[in-house]
Amino acid sequence: MKKINIYVSALLSGILLTLSFPPLPFFFLSFIAFVPILLSFSEETPKRRYLMLYIMFFIYHTGSNWWIGSWQADSDPYLTASSIVLDFVHPFIFMMPFGVFFIIKKRLSTRAALWLFPFLWTAFEWFRNLGEFAYPWLSIGNTQINNHYWIQFVDITGVWGAGFLLILFNVIIVNIMLEIGKYDSYGKYFSQRKSKILFISAFVIIVLPLLYGFIRLKDFLHENLLAQNPVISVGIVQPAINPWRKWEISVDGMIKLQFDIADSIINSGNKPDLIIWNETAIPRYIDVKNKYDYLILSDWCSTRNVSLFTGFAELRYYTSKTKTVTARRDSTQKDAYYESYNSSLMINPYEQTIPQVYTKMRLTPMAERLPYGEYLMFMRAWFEWGVGISAWGIGTKQINLDVRKTGDTIPLGPIICIESIFPEFVSKTAKNGAEFLVVITNDAWYDHTPGPLQHYLIAAMRAIENRRYVARSANTGMSGVISPTGKSISQLPQYVKAGLYEKIPRLKIITIYTKYGDWLCYLSFFVTIIAIIASYLKKVK
Repeated sequence: MKKINIYVSALLSGILLTLSFPPLPFFFLSFIAFVPILLSFSEETPKRRYLMLYIMFFIYHTGSNWWIGSWQADSDPYLTASSIVLDFVHPFIFMMPFGVFFIIKKRLSTRAALWLFPFLWTAFEWFRNLGEFAYPWLSIGNTQINNHYWIQFVDITGVWGAGFLLILFNVIIVNIMLEIGKYDSYGKYFSQRKSKILFISAFVIIVLPLLYGFIRLKDFLHENLLAQNPVISVGIVQPAINPWRKWEISVDGMIKLQFDIADSIINSGNKPDLIIWNETAIPRYIDVKNKYDYLILSDWCSTRNVSLFTGFAELRYYTSKTKTVTARRDSTQKDAYYESYNSSLMINPYEQTIPQVYTKMRLTPMAERLPYGEYLMFMRAWFEWGVGISAWGIGTKQINLDVRKTGDTIPLGPIICIESIFPEFVSKTAKNGAEFLVVITNDAWYDHTPGPLQHYLIAAMRAIENRRYVARSANTGMSGVISPTGKSISQLPQYVKAGLYEKIPRLKIITIYTKYGDWLCYLSFFVTIIAIIASYLKKVK
C-alpha cells in the first residue's frame, strides 16, 4: 500500500503542475503542487525515488509542452521526432535539485533539506537557463502570469522570485503537515509557537506580494503613461502565412501581402512611426551590404515616410581568413564562404547607410541550430530539416536598434522568438536604453495549440520585469501590445490576415531586476554550494 501511495504522490504532483501552467486558469495549484512529492521524501527516502521524479516531470513536461511536436498533417517528421525525444529527456533535467536535496537530507537532516529546497530549485532553474541547450519555458514562476496582482513583484526578483516563493510556500505546507502529525489534537498543535510562525509565513507569502501589486499597478495605468510620456505609434502586421509552404511560395507575393496590410494601417487615418513584421517575414536571403537585396523595402519606407522593423534571413560572406567555424564553402566563388542567420532589420526612411541589423543569439536547440555545433561539425547534417530554417549561425552581439524620426531617436529592444523566454537576456535591452521591446516570432508551426498563447504570456512576464511595453508580431498570432503590468492593451485574433495600430508610451524606468538581473539566482547558487560543502564536511566529521 505504501508503494502505491508513493507513486500516487508523484502522479498528483505532476498533474497539479500541469494544471497550473498557462493558459489553464488554475495557477493557484502550483502553491501546493510540490507538497505530495516533498511529503513522500520527507517521511522516507524511497528506493525508486528517481523513478517517481521521472513520472512527475514527464507528466508536467508532456502535459504542458505536448504541442511542440506540431501534430498536424504538414508537420516535418524531424520536428515531431524532436518533440518525442524532448518528452523523454527533459524530465531527467528536473531531477538535479532533488539530487542535492537527497544529499543534504542524508548528511544533515530532513528539515535542512526542506528549508534549503527553494534555493536549490532556484539555482537549478537559473542553471537550466544557461548555454545553448537552455530551455527555461517551464520555469515554475511562469505559472503565475495570470495571477495579476501577486506577480507584480517580479520587477524586483525576476520570474525566479515567483518560483522561489512558490517552492517556499510548498515547503511551509509540508512542514505544517509534518508538525501536525506529532500531536494528538489540532488544539495542541496550534498552541505551539512554531506552528504560528509557519502560518504567518504562509500568509505573508500570499499577502505581501498582493499588497505590492495593488500599489505598483497604480504607477503603470496605461492612460496616465500615455499622458505623461513621449509615445511611438506602431503598426503590427500579422500575415497568417502557412509556415510549411513559406519557403516554397513566391517571396514577392509574401512581401506584397505584408505591404498591403501595412498600407491598410497607414491609410486608415492612423500614421504609425514604425511598422513591425514577424520573424523571417522575408524568407529570401539578404546581404545587407548589397542595397539591391532590400531596395524594395527601403523605397517603400521612404515613399510612406515610415520605419520598418522586420525579421529576415541574412546571408554573410567570408574569406578563408575571416570565416566562422560553421561557415560553408561557396563553390561559385574563389575563397568565398557564407553563413545564414536568423536576423532582424531596421530600415528608416531616406537613410543611405547600411541598415541596422540584430542577429538572433539564443537559438532554439536542435530546431534552429545544433547546440555547440562548431564542435560537432560531423553531426550537423543530421539535424537539418526541410523548411529552410535549420543550421542558422549564432549572433554574437546584443544591441538595440533605433527608430529615427525627424529630430528624434527611439531605441527599441529587438527580441526574436524564443529569446523572449530568457529573463536576464531581455532585461539587458532595457538596461542598455531600450524604451520599448519588440518581439517577433513565427509560432505558426503550432497551429491551434496552447503554444502560441503560452509564448505570448511569457513575453508578458518580461514586460513586468522591466516595466516596458512589448509590441509583438507573430505570423499567425498571437500579435498585440502588452503593457508594463503584463496586460494586453490590444490584440489581434489568431490565424487572420490583419494589422493593428497602437500608441506606445516610451519608458526609461530601470527596475531593480533590470539593473541587477538574476541576483536571486546568484544568491541561490551560492547557498546551494555552501549547503553541499556543509554536507560533505558533516560526513567527514
